Amino acid sequence: MILPSTSEPRSHRIRIGIAGAGLWAERAHVPSFSRLPEIDIVGVADPDQNRAASLADRVSGCKVFRDAHTMLSAGLDAIIIATPEDTHYAVARAAIESGVHVLCEKPLARTVDEARGLAELAARSNVITKIGFVLRYSPAMRQLKQLVDSGYTGKIHSFVFSNNFPQFFFPSEPFHWVMDAARTGGGAFMEYGCHGLDLARWLVGEIDEICANAVTLVQERADPVSGAMRRITVDDICSWLGRFEDGAEGQFHVSWSSLPSFGFQVAVSGEKGTLGWRMTKSWPFAEVLGCRDPDGEFQPISIDEAFTEGTDGAATWRDCFAAGQARRFRDEIASGRIPEGPDFADGLANQFALEAISRSLNDRCWISVERR
Repeated sequence: MILPSTSEPRSHRIRIGIAGAGLWAERAHVPSFSRLPEIDIVGVADPDQNRAASLADRVSGCKVFRDAHTMLSAGLDAIIIATPEDTHYAVARAAIESGVHVLCEKPLARTVDEARGLAELAARSNVITKIGFVLRYSPAMRQLKQLVDSGYTGKIHSFVFSNNFPQFFFPSEPFHWVMDAARTGGGAFMEYGCHGLDLARWLVGEIDEICANAVTLVQERADPVSGAMRRITVDDICSWLGRFEDGAEGQFHVSWSSLPSFGFQVAVSGEKGTLGWRMTKSWPFAEVLGCRDPDGEFQPISIDEAFTEGTDGAATWRDCFAAGQARRFRDEIASGRIPEGPDFADGLANQFALEAISRSLNDRCWISVERR
């Protein structure tokens, strides 16, 4: 990315448009960005004009657009792409070519080719790019990252990530667009697994090889409009092993059809000790961080105030994590400094690993993860 190392602060407020008026835009992006005093949410774009209008009504002066391309032409500093994966490439490309900063929801694209094209375009531009790997903005996860980097675990030998979620637990739940492989490229491993892969790269390093297994529990569901039964072409549950570049092992498990035991969980183990993180329903911060060394029991770690800046108004994990993401995106745009990530380069690296999972499921074997 071509960015100056330093620059003068912006003299005007940052005008942001939101592409997609779904639940995540409603519950995460609008609350987190509207609380930032330097931000104006000036537009919401969605083909469902009623839904777009309902979301726009929550923000003073926010206009409704039928599509993201029309909204871009109205003049934006930044855009949030919270639309289905099969629209990410076209919208993100148009934004970068217009000189508009981009926060794109995960995963970056449907395919490696699309992700590569966006990452290469972003690298040649002067725009800030960010991927919605929101778990990186958990206060406890950022503290865990600091502990890993400071050597608490020593040389890491294993990484464990799991997420059980009941989004589609009941077979009576209607067909959803994420269940169409032509639109997404995969099911639970794409929607949830991309978070685990990002944390793995961030905390441990690059993954060299992957071997995966998956199950589709419900084979068909009723279309919410026509009522006709539609075949499910993606996984409900997926697990995979990973071999890291430095020899560590990774274990990953995701499901959108299981009642949660502990929801999101992460464990990083090494020669000196183990760090663990999981989400909870308790507050503050809806998460627990802990550690264990060879001489003691597993102990909770208090979250340092240095990692909770800007979360005063948060009441849920979405508020808390999305607030950190929004604040850093704002700061990077305002200062012009090189972003800390995750950016489109991280999105491409994630896409390579997702592609390896998909190939492993098809070929029933270990697959090398590409890097370029």
